Amino acid sequence: MSHEHTVASTALDVLAASGFETGFGIPGVHNLAIWNAESPDRPRIIGVRHEQAAGYACDALYRATGRPGAAFLTSGPGAANILAAFGEAYTAYSPMVVLSSDVGMRLRRPGVTRGILHEMQDQAAMFSAFGAHARNSASPWEAVANVVEAVARTLTAPSQPVYVGIPSDVLEAPWDAAAPEAVPESRRPVDDEGIAALADLLSKSTRVILWLGGGVNAAGMEESVRDLARRLGAVAVTSFAGRGLLAGDPCLIDSPVHEPEVEAVLRQADLLLVLGSDFDAMNTKNWRLPLPQRTAVVALGNQVENTIDWDVRVSSDLRDALPALEDALAERFVRADRDPWLADAQQIRGRVFERMRRDQRVASALALVDAVEAGWSQADAVVCDMAIAGFWVALYARQDRPRRAQYPVGWGTLGYGLPAAMGPASQGIATLCVCGDGGPMFALGELATYAQHSLPITLLVVDDGGYGMLRFDQQVFGHPERGVDLVTPDWVALAGSFGITGLEVDHPGQLVAALRAAREANARGEPRVLVWKQALYPPRTTSPRWFESG
Repeated sequence: MSHEHTVASTALDVLAASGFETGFGIPGVHNLAIWNAESPDRPRIIGVRHEQAAGYACDALYRATGRPGAAFLTSGPGAANILAAFGEAYTAYSPMVVLSSDVGMRLRRPGVTRGILHEMQDQAAMFSAFGAHARNSASPWEAVANVVEAVARTLTAPSQPVYVGIPSDVLEAPWDAAAPEAVPESRRPVDDEGIAALADLLSKSTRVILWLGGGVNAAGMEESVRDLARRLGAVAVTSFAGRGLLAGDPCLIDSPVHEPEVEAVLRQADLLLVLGSDFDAMNTKNWRLPLPQRTAVVALGNQVENTIDWDVRVSSDLRDALPALEDALAERFVRADRDPWLADAQQIRGRVFERMRRDQRVASALALVDAVEAGWSQADAVVCDMAIAGFWVALYARQDRPRRAQYPVGWGTLGYGLPAAMGPASQGIATLCVCGDGGPMFALGELATYAQHSLPITLLVVDDGGYGMLRFDQQVFGHPERGVDLVTPDWVALAGSFGITGLEVDHPGQLVAALRAAREANARGEPRVLVWKQALYPPRTTSPRWFESG
Protein backbone atom coordinates (compact mmCIF):
# COMPACT_ATOMS: atom_id res chain seq x y z
CA MET A 1 0.00 0.00 0.00
CA SER A 2 1.65 3.19 -1.12
CA HIS A 3 -0.71 5.59 0.66
CA GLU A 4 1.16 7.17 3.56
CA HIS A 5 -1.72 7.07 6.04
CA THR A 6 -4.00 4.05 6.33
CA VAL A 7 -6.48 2.69 8.82
CA ALA A 8 -3.67 0.40 10.06
CA SER A 9 -1.24 3.27 10.64
CA THR A 10 -3.98 5.30 12.32
CA ALA A 11 -4.76 2.41 14.66
CA LEU A 12 -1.08 2.26 15.63
CA ASP A 13 -1.05 6.03 16.17
CA VAL A 14 -4.05 5.78 18.51
CA LEU A 15 -2.24 3.09 20.50
CA ALA A 16 1.00 5.07 20.66
CA ALA A 17 -0.76 8.23 21.83
CA SER A 18 -2.28 6.27 24.72
CA GLY A 19 1.00 4.83 25.98
CA PHE A 20 1.16 1.53 24.13
CA GLU A 21 4.87 1.08 23.45
CA THR A 22 5.10 -2.64 22.71
CA GLY A 23 3.15 -5.14 20.64
CA PHE A 24 3.54 -8.84 19.93
CA GLY A 25 2.29 -10.72 16.93
CA ILE A 26 2.71 -12.64 13.69
CA PRO A 27 2.25 -11.23 10.19
CA GLY A 28 -0.25 -12.95 7.92
CA VAL A 29 -1.63 -12.44 4.48
CA HIS A 30 -4.56 -10.42 5.84
CA ASN A 31 -2.73 -8.13 8.31
CA LEU A 32 0.38 -7.04 6.41
CA ALA A 33 -0.89 -3.45 6.52
CA ILE A 34 0.02 -3.37 10.22
CA TRP A 35 3.61 -4.33 9.50
CA ASN A 36 3.73 -1.89 6.59
CA ALA A 37 2.85 0.87 9.05
CA GLU A 38 5.65 0.14 11.52
CA SER A 39 7.75 3.17 12.43
CA PRO A 40 9.87 4.38 15.36
CA ASP A 41 7.05 6.53 16.75
CA ARG A 42 4.60 3.62 16.82
CA PRO A 43 4.55 0.53 19.05
CA ARG A 44 7.51 -1.76 18.60
CA ILE A 45 6.30 -5.15 17.36
CA ILE A 46 8.07 -8.28 18.62
CA GLY A 47 7.48 -11.23 16.33
CA VAL A 48 6.45 -14.35 18.22
CA ARG A 49 6.07 -17.92 17.00
CA HIS A 50 2.47 -18.50 18.11
CA GLU A 51 -0.38 -16.07 18.65
CA GLN A 52 -1.09 -17.46 22.12
CA ALA A 53 2.38 -16.26 23.11
CA ALA A 54 1.47 -12.74 22.01
CA GLY A 55 -1.42 -12.73 24.47
CA TYR A 56 0.59 -14.12 27.37
CA ALA A 57 3.39 -11.62 26.74
CA CYS A 58 0.93 -8.70 26.79
CA ASP A 59 -0.60 -10.04 30.00
CA ALA A 60 2.75 -10.35 31.76
CA LEU A 61 3.93 -6.99 30.46
CA TYR A 62 1.02 -5.37 32.27
CA ARG A 63 1.39 -7.41 35.45
CA ALA A 64 5.08 -6.52 35.71
CA THR A 65 4.95 -2.85 34.70
CA GLY A 66 1.37 -1.60 34.77
CA ARG A 67 1.67 -0.73 31.08
CA PRO A 68 -0.64 -2.37 28.51
CA GLY A 69 0.48 -4.09 25.33
CA ALA A 70 -1.13 -4.96 22.03
CA ALA A 71 -1.40 -8.21 20.11
CA PHE A 72 -1.42 -8.03 16.33
CA LEU A 73 -3.00 -11.09 14.71
CA THR A 74 -4.18 -12.33 11.40
CA SER A 75 -7.72 -13.54 10.75
CA GLY A 76 -9.33 -16.90 11.50
CA PRO A 77 -6.83 -19.31 13.08
CA GLY A 78 -4.54 -16.45 14.05
CA ALA A 79 -7.29 -14.83 16.10
CA ALA A 80 -8.48 -18.16 17.51
CA ASN A 81 -4.98 -19.06 18.70
CA ILE A 82 -4.90 -16.28 21.29
CA LEU A 83 -8.07 -17.30 23.12
CA ALA A 84 -6.46 -19.16 26.05
CA ALA A 85 -4.19 -16.22 26.78
CA PHE A 86 -7.09 -13.79 26.36
CA GLY A 87 -9.10 -15.75 28.94
CA GLU A 88 -6.24 -15.64 31.45
CA ALA A 89 -5.82 -11.90 30.97
CA TYR A 90 -9.55 -11.29 31.20
CA THR A 91 -9.86 -13.12 34.51
CA ALA A 92 -6.75 -11.41 35.88
CA TYR A 93 -7.78 -7.87 34.78
CA SER A 94 -4.75 -7.46 32.55
CA PRO A 95 -5.63 -4.95 29.82
CA MET A 96 -4.47 -5.51 26.26
CA VAL A 97 -5.76 -4.60 22.83
CA VAL A 98 -6.11 -7.55 20.49
CA LEU A 99 -6.13 -6.11 16.97
CA SER A 100 -6.84 -8.73 14.33
CA SER A 101 -7.43 -8.63 10.64
CA ASP A 102 -10.55 -10.23 9.20
CA VAL A 103 -11.36 -11.35 5.67
CA GLY A 104 -11.89 -8.54 3.18
CA MET A 105 -15.24 -6.86 2.77
CA ARG A 106 -15.02 -7.10 -1.03
CA LEU A 107 -15.29 -10.89 -0.96
CA ARG A 108 -18.04 -11.22 1.62
CA ARG A 109 -21.74 -11.79 1.13
CA PRO A 110 -24.07 -10.80 3.99
CA GLY A 111 -25.35 -13.75 6.03
CA VAL A 112 -23.45 -16.48 4.18
CA THR A 113 -20.12 -18.24 4.40
CA ARG A 114 -18.37 -18.58 1.06
CA GLY A 115 -15.18 -20.46 1.92
CA ILE A 116 -12.86 -17.45 1.90
CA LEU A 117 -9.46 -18.16 3.45
CA HIS A 118 -9.75 -17.73 7.27
CA GLU A 119 -13.45 -16.83 7.05
CA MET A 120 -15.71 -16.82 10.10
CA GLN A 121 -19.26 -15.52 10.38
CA ASP A 122 -18.52 -13.58 13.57
CA GLN A 123 -14.87 -13.49 14.62
CA ALA A 124 -15.52 -11.16 17.56
CA ALA A 125 -17.94 -13.67 19.09
CA MET A 126 -15.02 -15.80 20.26
CA PHE A 127 -13.91 -12.96 22.51
CA SER A 128 -17.32 -11.72 23.59
CA ALA A 129 -17.92 -15.23 24.99
CA PHE A 130 -15.78 -14.13 27.96
CA GLY A 131 -17.96 -11.08 28.47
CA ALA A 132 -15.25 -8.93 26.91
CA HIS A 133 -15.68 -5.83 24.79
CA ALA A 134 -15.28 -7.18 21.23
CA ARG A 135 -16.14 -5.50 17.94
CA ASN A 136 -16.06 -6.32 14.25
CA SER A 137 -15.62 -3.48 11.76
CA ALA A 138 -17.11 -2.97 8.32
CA SER A 139 -15.69 0.40 7.21
CA PRO A 140 -12.67 2.64 7.82
CA TRP A 141 -14.71 4.97 10.03
CA GLU A 142 -16.06 2.10 12.09
CA ALA A 143 -12.63 0.49 12.39
CA VAL A 144 -10.94 3.62 13.74
CA ALA A 145 -13.87 4.32 16.07
CA ASN A 146 -13.67 0.75 17.39
CA VAL A 147 -9.94 1.05 18.05
CA VAL A 148 -10.44 4.33 19.90
CA GLU A 149 -13.22 2.87 22.04
CA ALA A 150 -11.21 -0.27 22.76
CA VAL A 151 -8.16 1.70 23.87
CA ALA A 152 -10.32 3.92 26.06
CA ARG A 153 -11.69 0.85 27.78
CA THR A 154 -8.19 -0.41 28.62
CA LEU A 155 -7.54 2.93 30.30
CA THR A 156 -10.72 2.70 32.38
CA ALA A 157 -10.94 0.75 35.64
CA PRO A 158 -11.47 -2.12 35.99
CA SER A 159 -9.40 -2.66 32.88
CA GLN A 160 -9.54 -5.91 30.92
CA PRO A 161 -8.50 -7.09 27.45
CA VAL A 162 -10.50 -5.98 24.42
CA TYR A 163 -10.77 -7.14 20.82
CA VAL A 164 -11.13 -5.28 17.51
CA GLY A 165 -11.40 -7.04 14.17
CA ILE A 166 -10.73 -5.13 10.94
CA PRO A 167 -11.11 -6.58 7.44
CA SER A 168 -7.89 -6.69 5.43
CA ASP A 169 -9.09 -4.26 2.79
CA VAL A 170 -10.27 -1.85 5.48
CA LEU A 171 -6.87 -2.03 7.20
CA GLU A 172 -5.29 -0.99 3.91
CA ALA A 173 -7.79 1.79 3.21
CA PRO A 174 -6.51 5.39 3.25
CA TRP A 175 -7.22 7.61 6.25
CA ASP A 176 -6.47 11.29 5.90
CA ALA A 177 -8.00 12.64 9.12
CA ALA A 178 -6.10 13.09 12.36
CA ALA A 179 -5.90 10.12 14.66
CA PRO A 180 -8.71 10.51 17.26
CA GLU A 181 -7.82 10.58 20.94
CA ALA A 182 -8.85 7.72 23.20
CA VAL A 183 -10.35 9.22 26.36
CA PRO A 184 -10.94 7.01 29.42
CA GLU A 185 -14.49 6.73 30.62
CA SER A 186 -15.39 8.86 33.63
CA ARG A 187 -14.94 7.09 36.91
CA ARG A 188 -18.19 6.08 38.48
CA PRO A 189 -19.27 8.27 41.41
CA VAL A 190 -18.16 7.23 44.84
CA ASP A 191 -20.73 5.11 46.63
CA ASP A 192 -21.25 7.58 49.49
CA GLU A 193 -23.85 5.41 51.19
CA GLY A 194 -21.59 2.38 51.02
CA ILE A 195 -18.58 4.36 52.29
CA ALA A 196 -20.63 5.61 55.25
CA ALA A 197 -21.77 2.09 56.08
CA LEU A 198 -18.19 0.83 55.84
CA ALA A 199 -16.90 3.60 58.09
CA ASP A 200 -19.59 2.74 60.66
CA LEU A 201 -18.56 -0.91 60.53
CA LEU A 202 -14.86 -0.08 60.92
CA SER A 203 -15.55 2.26 63.82
CA LYS A 204 -17.07 -0.67 65.71
CA SER A 205 -14.24 -3.10 64.93
CA THR A 206 -11.01 -3.55 66.85
CA ARG A 207 -9.41 -6.50 65.06
CA VAL A 208 -9.55 -5.65 61.35
CA ILE A 209 -7.75 -7.74 58.78
CA LEU A 210 -7.17 -6.22 55.34
CA TRP A 211 -7.17 -8.53 52.30
CA LEU A 212 -5.21 -6.79 49.54
CA GLY A 213 -5.59 -7.80 45.90
CA GLY A 214 -4.15 -6.88 42.53
CA GLY A 215 -6.61 -4.00 42.28
CA VAL A 216 -4.49 -2.11 44.81
CA ASN A 217 -1.60 -2.33 42.35
CA ALA A 218 -3.79 -1.32 39.42
CA ALA A 219 -5.03 1.76 41.29
CA GLY A 220 -1.57 2.69 42.61
CA MET A 221 -2.94 2.92 46.13
CA GLU A 222 -0.36 1.01 48.18
CA GLU A 223 0.55 4.00 50.37
CA SER A 224 -3.10 4.84 51.02
CA VAL A 225 -3.68 1.26 52.10
CA ARG A 226 -0.66 1.47 54.38
CA ASP A 227 -2.08 4.63 55.97
CA LEU A 228 -5.45 2.94 56.43
CA ALA A 229 -3.82 -0.06 58.10
CA ARG A 230 -2.01 2.22 60.55
CA ARG A 231 -5.14 4.23 61.36
CA LEU A 232 -7.07 1.04 62.08
CA GLY A 233 -4.25 -0.89 63.72
CA ALA A 234 -5.09 -3.56 61.16
CA VAL A 235 -3.32 -6.71 60.06
CA ALA A 236 -2.91 -7.35 56.31
CA VAL A 237 -2.74 -10.37 54.05
CA THR A 238 -2.54 -10.44 50.26
CA SER A 239 -4.12 -12.40 47.47
CA PHE A 240 -1.83 -14.09 44.96
CA ALA A 241 -1.98 -11.00 42.72
CA GLY A 242 -1.26 -8.71 45.66
CA ARG A 243 2.02 -10.31 46.67
CA GLY A 244 4.69 -7.72 47.44
CA LEU A 245 2.25 -5.10 48.73
CA LEU A 246 3.27 -3.59 52.08
CA ALA A 247 6.48 -5.62 52.03
CA GLY A 248 8.31 -5.28 55.34
CA ASP A 249 5.45 -3.47 57.06
CA PRO A 250 4.79 -4.69 60.63
CA CYS A 251 1.12 -5.23 59.75
CA LEU A 252 1.80 -7.71 56.92
CA ILE A 253 1.48 -11.47 57.27
CA ASP A 254 3.72 -12.51 54.38
CA SER A 255 2.39 -16.03 53.92
CA PRO A 256 -0.48 -17.53 51.91
CA VAL A 257 -3.81 -17.52 53.71
CA HIS A 258 -4.01 -21.28 53.12
CA GLU A 259 -1.47 -21.94 55.88
CA PRO A 260 -2.98 -22.84 59.29
CA GLU A 261 -1.13 -20.07 61.12
CA VAL A 262 -2.80 -17.48 58.87
CA GLU A 263 -6.20 -19.15 59.10
CA ALA A 264 -5.90 -18.83 62.89
CA VAL A 265 -5.53 -15.06 62.52
CA LEU A 266 -8.61 -14.90 60.28
CA ARG A 267 -10.55 -16.60 63.08
CA GLN A 268 -9.37 -14.02 65.61
CA ALA A 269 -10.35 -10.98 63.53
CA ASP A 270 -13.72 -9.31 63.97
CA LEU A 271 -13.86 -7.79 60.45
CA LEU A 272 -12.39 -8.74 57.09
CA LEU A 273 -12.06 -5.81 54.66
CA VAL A 274 -11.22 -6.87 51.09
CA LEU A 275 -9.63 -4.19 48.90
CA GLY A 276 -9.14 -4.60 45.15
CA SER A 277 -9.73 -8.33 44.95
CA ASP A 278 -12.42 -10.58 43.47
CA PHE A 279 -12.05 -12.87 46.52
CA ASP A 280 -11.99 -15.79 44.10
CA ALA A 281 -12.18 -19.53 44.63
CA MET A 282 -8.47 -20.37 44.42
CA ASN A 283 -7.52 -17.72 46.96
CA THR A 284 -10.25 -18.75 49.39
CA LYS A 285 -10.42 -22.57 49.16
CA ASN A 286 -13.68 -22.24 47.24
CA TRP A 287 -14.86 -19.73 49.88
CA ARG A 288 -14.35 -22.19 52.72
CA LEU A 289 -11.64 -20.24 54.52
CA PRO A 290 -12.59 -19.42 58.11
CA LEU A 291 -13.78 -15.81 58.03
CA PRO A 292 -14.59 -13.25 60.70
CA GLN A 293 -18.26 -12.74 61.53
CA ARG A 294 -18.35 -9.50 59.54
CA THR A 295 -17.03 -8.92 56.02
CA ALA A 296 -16.78 -5.93 53.69
CA VAL A 297 -15.32 -5.26 50.26
CA VAL A 298 -14.29 -2.31 48.09
CA ALA A 299 -13.69 -3.42 44.51
CA LEU A 300 -14.79 -2.94 40.92
CA GLY A 301 -14.53 -6.55 39.76
CA ASN A 302 -17.39 -8.22 37.93
CA GLN A 303 -17.13 -11.33 40.10
CA VAL A 304 -16.82 -10.05 43.64
CA GLU A 305 -20.52 -9.32 44.09
CA ASN A 306 -21.42 -13.00 43.95
CA THR A 307 -18.67 -14.57 46.02
CA ILE A 308 -20.10 -14.36 49.56
CA ASP A 309 -22.82 -12.41 51.37
CA TRP A 310 -21.00 -9.21 52.30
CA ASP A 311 -22.12 -7.08 55.23
CA VAL A 312 -21.00 -4.04 53.22
CA ARG A 313 -20.10 -3.98 49.53
CA VAL A 314 -18.74 -0.78 47.94
CA SER A 315 -18.41 -0.70 44.15
CA SER A 316 -16.02 2.20 43.69
CA ASP A 317 -12.58 2.88 42.28
CA LEU A 318 -10.03 2.62 45.09
CA ARG A 319 -8.52 5.92 43.93
CA ASP A 320 -11.72 7.63 45.03
CA ALA A 321 -13.00 5.25 47.68
CA LEU A 322 -9.97 5.26 49.99
CA PRO A 323 -9.77 9.08 50.37
CA ALA A 324 -13.54 9.16 50.93
CA LEU A 325 -13.22 6.43 53.55
CA GLU A 326 -10.45 8.34 55.31
CA ASP A 327 -12.72 11.39 55.56
CA ALA A 328 -15.63 9.30 56.80
CA LEU A 329 -13.49 7.66 59.46
CA ALA A 330 -12.22 11.02 60.64
CA GLU A 331 -15.80 12.14 61.18
CA ARG A 332 -16.66 9.10 63.30
CA PHE A 333 -13.67 8.64 65.53
CA VAL A 334 -10.19 9.98 66.03
CA ARG A 335 -7.55 7.33 66.27
CA ALA A 336 -3.84 8.00 66.14
CA ASP A 337 -1.68 5.65 64.15
CA ARG A 338 -1.11 2.53 66.14
CA ASP A 339 0.57 -0.84 65.97
CA PRO A 340 -1.30 -3.80 64.47
CA TRP A 341 -3.68 -5.55 66.86
CA LEU A 342 -1.62 -8.69 66.27
CA ALA A 343 1.79 -7.75 67.63
CA ASP A 344 3.69 -10.60 66.00
CA ALA A 345 2.20 -10.42 62.48
CA GLN A 346 5.66 -10.18 60.92
CA GLN A 347 6.82 -13.31 62.73
CA ILE A 348 4.10 -15.55 61.31
CA ARG A 349 6.01 -16.12 58.07
CA GLY A 350 8.94 -17.43 60.09
CA ARG A 351 6.70 -19.79 62.04
CA VAL A 352 5.14 -21.11 58.84
CA PHE A 353 8.57 -21.86 57.40
CA GLU A 354 9.83 -23.34 60.68
CA ARG A 355 6.95 -25.82 60.65
CA MET A 356 7.37 -26.61 56.98
CA ARG A 357 11.10 -27.28 57.41
CA ARG A 358 10.18 -30.13 59.76
CA ASP A 359 8.19 -31.73 56.93
CA GLN A 360 10.61 -33.75 54.81
CA ARG A 361 8.06 -33.99 52.02
CA VAL A 362 8.63 -30.33 51.12
CA ALA A 363 12.38 -30.13 51.79
CA SER A 364 13.33 -29.96 48.11
CA ALA A 365 10.67 -27.35 47.40
CA LEU A 366 11.89 -25.13 50.23
CA ALA A 367 15.44 -25.53 48.93
CA LEU A 368 14.19 -24.18 45.60
CA VAL A 369 12.53 -21.22 47.34
CA ASP A 370 15.74 -20.51 49.26
CA ALA A 371 17.83 -20.67 46.07
CA VAL A 372 15.59 -18.25 44.19
CA GLU A 373 15.61 -15.82 47.11
CA ALA A 374 19.40 -15.92 47.27
CA GLY A 375 20.16 -16.09 43.55
CA TRP A 376 17.69 -13.75 41.85
CA SER A 377 17.54 -9.99 42.45
CA GLN A 378 14.44 -8.41 43.94
CA ALA A 379 14.85 -5.69 41.32
CA ASP A 380 14.06 -8.19 38.58
CA ALA A 381 10.91 -10.07 37.56
CA VAL A 382 9.73 -13.61 38.27
CA VAL A 383 7.14 -15.27 36.03
CA CYS A 384 5.80 -18.65 37.11
CA ASP A 385 3.89 -21.32 35.27
CA MET A 386 0.95 -23.34 36.58
CA ALA A 387 3.34 -25.95 37.97
CA ILE A 388 4.44 -27.17 41.40
CA ALA A 389 7.73 -25.29 41.16
CA GLY A 390 5.84 -22.18 40.10
CA PHE A 391 3.41 -22.43 43.00
CA TRP A 392 6.26 -22.55 45.49
CA VAL A 393 8.30 -19.69 44.04
CA ALA A 394 5.42 -17.30 43.28
CA LEU A 395 3.64 -17.73 46.59
CA TYR A 396 6.37 -18.55 49.12
CA ALA A 397 9.58 -16.85 47.97
CA ARG A 398 10.00 -13.38 49.42
CA GLN A 399 8.70 -10.56 47.23
CA ASP A 400 9.97 -7.17 48.37
CA ARG A 401 7.84 -5.12 46.01
CA PRO A 402 4.54 -5.29 44.15
CA ARG A 403 4.43 -6.60 40.57
CA ARG A 404 7.69 -8.54 40.95
CA ALA A 405 6.19 -12.03 40.72
CA GLN A 406 3.24 -13.31 38.74
CA TYR A 407 1.38 -16.57 38.50
CA PRO A 408 -1.60 -17.51 36.24
CA VAL A 409 -4.18 -18.23 38.92
CA GLY A 410 -6.90 -16.30 37.09
CA TRP A 411 -7.90 -18.95 34.60
CA GLY A 412 -5.22 -21.48 35.43
CA THR A 413 -3.57 -21.74 32.00
CA LEU A 414 -0.74 -24.27 31.89
CA GLY A 415 1.90 -23.09 29.43
CA TYR A 416 1.73 -19.47 30.59
CA GLY A 417 5.27 -19.09 31.88
CA LEU A 418 7.63 -19.49 28.93
CA PRO A 419 5.82 -17.05 26.59
CA ALA A 420 4.68 -14.68 29.37
CA ALA A 421 8.29 -14.04 30.39
CA MET A 422 8.71 -12.17 27.12
CA GLY A 423 6.43 -9.39 28.41
CA PRO A 424 8.65 -7.91 31.12
CA ALA A 425 11.80 -8.97 29.24
CA SER A 426 10.70 -6.88 26.26
CA GLN A 427 11.19 -3.85 28.52
CA GLY A 428 14.75 -4.84 29.41
CA ILE A 429 13.73 -6.34 32.76
CA ALA A 430 15.70 -9.48 33.60
CA THR A 431 13.05 -12.16 34.04
CA LEU A 432 13.24 -15.54 35.75
CA CYS A 433 10.66 -18.00 34.41
CA VAL A 434 9.99 -20.94 36.74
CA CYS A 435 8.12 -23.88 35.27
CA GLY A 436 7.83 -27.64 35.18
CA ASP A 437 8.60 -29.78 32.17
CA GLY A 438 5.03 -30.02 30.83
CA GLY A 439 4.16 -26.34 30.47
CA PRO A 440 7.12 -25.28 28.29
CA MET A 441 6.10 -27.84 25.67
CA PHE A 442 3.11 -25.61 24.86
CA ALA A 443 5.41 -22.87 23.57
CA LEU A 444 8.89 -24.22 22.82
CA GLY A 445 8.97 -22.19 19.63
CA GLU A 446 9.30 -19.03 21.69
CA LEU A 447 12.88 -20.03 22.54
CA ALA A 448 13.53 -18.77 19.02
CA THR A 449 11.94 -15.45 20.03
CA TYR A 450 14.17 -15.35 23.12
CA ALA A 451 17.23 -15.74 20.91
CA GLN A 452 16.17 -13.55 18.00
CA HIS A 453 15.30 -10.58 20.20
CA SER A 454 18.10 -11.13 22.78
CA LEU A 455 15.55 -11.19 25.58
CA PRO A 456 16.97 -11.17 29.14
CA ILE A 457 15.18 -14.33 30.31
CA THR A 458 16.37 -17.24 32.44
CA LEU A 459 14.12 -20.25 31.98
CA LEU A 460 14.32 -22.56 35.01
CA VAL A 461 12.80 -25.98 34.27
CA VAL A 462 12.13 -28.25 37.24
CA ASP A 463 11.70 -31.56 35.41
CA ASP A 464 9.82 -34.37 37.14
CA GLY A 465 9.10 -36.27 33.95
CA GLY A 466 5.51 -35.22 33.45
CA TYR A 467 2.53 -33.34 34.79
CA GLY A 468 3.58 -33.50 38.43
CA MET A 469 0.59 -31.66 39.85
CA LEU A 470 -1.87 -33.88 37.97
CA ARG A 471 0.08 -36.96 39.07
CA PHE A 472 -0.31 -35.80 42.67
CA ASP A 473 -4.04 -35.22 42.12
CA GLN A 474 -4.41 -38.79 40.89
CA GLN A 475 -2.53 -40.13 43.90
CA VAL A 476 -4.60 -38.15 46.39
CA PHE A 477 -7.94 -39.06 44.82
CA GLY A 478 -7.06 -42.71 44.28
CA HIS A 479 -7.08 -42.59 40.49
CA PRO A 480 -4.73 -44.61 38.30
CA GLU A 481 -1.72 -42.60 37.14
CA ARG A 482 -2.49 -42.24 33.47
CA GLY A 483 -1.53 -39.58 30.94
CA VAL A 484 0.82 -37.78 33.30
CA ASP A 485 4.21 -39.33 32.52
CA LEU A 486 5.88 -37.53 29.62
CA VAL A 487 8.87 -37.88 27.37
CA THR A 488 10.89 -34.72 27.93
CA PRO A 489 13.71 -33.35 25.81
CA ASP A 490 17.37 -32.93 26.53
CA TRP A 491 16.80 -29.37 27.68
CA VAL A 492 20.43 -28.27 27.41
CA ALA A 493 20.71 -29.61 23.86
CA LEU A 494 17.35 -28.07 22.97
CA ALA A 495 18.47 -24.67 24.24
CA GLY A 496 21.71 -25.04 22.33
CA SER A 497 19.83 -25.65 19.10
CA PHE A 498 18.52 -22.08 19.42
CA GLY A 499 21.94 -20.73 20.33
CA ILE A 500 21.00 -20.44 24.02
CA THR A 501 23.39 -21.69 26.69
CA GLY A 502 21.85 -24.28 29.00
CA LEU A 503 23.01 -25.86 32.23
CA GLU A 504 21.70 -28.79 34.27
CA VAL A 505 22.19 -28.62 38.03
CA ASP A 506 22.33 -31.71 40.21
CA HIS A 507 21.01 -30.21 43.44
CA PRO A 508 19.54 -26.91 44.64
CA GLY A 509 22.82 -25.93 46.25
CA GLN A 510 24.15 -25.27 42.75
CA LEU A 511 21.18 -23.15 41.80
CA VAL A 512 22.27 -19.97 43.56
CA ALA A 513 25.50 -19.65 41.59
CA ALA A 514 23.75 -20.76 38.39
CA LEU A 515 21.03 -18.13 38.81
CA ARG A 516 23.55 -15.39 39.47
CA ALA A 517 25.59 -16.35 36.41
CA ALA A 518 22.43 -16.50 34.30
CA ARG A 519 21.45 -13.04 35.53
CA GLU A 520 24.82 -11.68 34.44
CA ALA A 521 24.28 -13.22 31.01
CA ASN A 522 20.79 -11.69 30.84
CA ALA A 523 22.35 -8.28 31.46
CA ARG A 524 24.31 -8.83 28.24
CA GLY A 525 21.11 -9.68 26.35
CA GLU A 526 21.76 -13.43 26.49
CA PRO A 527 18.90 -15.74 27.52
CA ARG A 528 19.73 -18.82 29.56
CA VAL A 529 18.10 -22.18 30.36
CA LEU A 530 18.63 -23.96 33.69
CA VAL A 531 17.36 -27.47 34.42
CA TRP A 532 16.89 -29.32 37.69
CA LYS A 533 15.50 -32.85 37.47
CA GLN A 534 13.50 -33.15 40.66
CA ALA A 535 10.00 -34.06 41.81
CA LEU A 536 8.52 -31.58 44.28
CA TYR A 537 5.69 -31.99 46.77
CA PRO A 538 2.93 -29.38 46.29
CA PRO A 539 2.24 -26.58 48.80
CA ARG A 540 -0.99 -26.02 50.73
CA THR A 541 -2.14 -23.48 48.16
CA THR A 542 -3.03 -26.38 45.83
CA SER A 543 -6.55 -27.77 46.22
CA PRO A 544 -5.63 -31.41 47.08
CA ARG A 545 -3.89 -30.08 50.23
CA TRP A 546 -6.47 -27.47 51.25
CA PHE A 547 -8.00 -29.45 54.05
CA GLU A 548 -5.05 -31.31 55.53
CA SER A 549 -4.97 -31.25 59.30
CA GLY A 550 -1.88 -30.08 61.20
